[in-house]
Amino acid sequence: MIAAESVVADARPPKLVLSVINPILRVLLRTPLSRAIKPLALLQFEGRRTGQRRTVVVAWHTSDGASLVITPAKWRANFVNGHSAKARWRGHQMEVIGTLQTDAAAVAASINTLLNNGGPASALALRVPDGHVVSASDVTATGRAIIQFERK
Repeated sequence: MIAAESVVADARPPKLVLSVINPILRVLLRTPLSRAIKPLALLQFEGRRTGQRRTVVVAWHTSDGASLVITPAKWRANFVNGHSAKARWRGHQMEVIGTLQTDAAAVAASINTLLNNGGPASALALRVPDGHVVSASDVTATGRAIIQFERK
């Protein structure tokens, strides 16, 4: 029996594009202009194993009062069992604790909530056909997980 392929696809920008845009965004997100860049935030944290300071540009989502980052990036492993970070979103810096959620069904439910609330799939770096309900297998196929942030 052949497994059905996911109709949901990864839609991240090419690495070359990100290597040009992310340094610019890292600067802009530290300025008052960041208030106008609503979907993006700057996340700063220390690596659990290396102790190196990481600064990453992320798509910041809010759903039911929770702040979320949905990502396939490997750096997310730093947030297993909770990890402190600083987030700068819409001109405000906040101390947060991020906790990684990898359960595919829970990630799919959060993605569907964001999409049902009018968020575009492109903001999640995904391509989702109109009317499609994201499933756990879609989440697994695209390697997505959620980091949920709470203010300290």
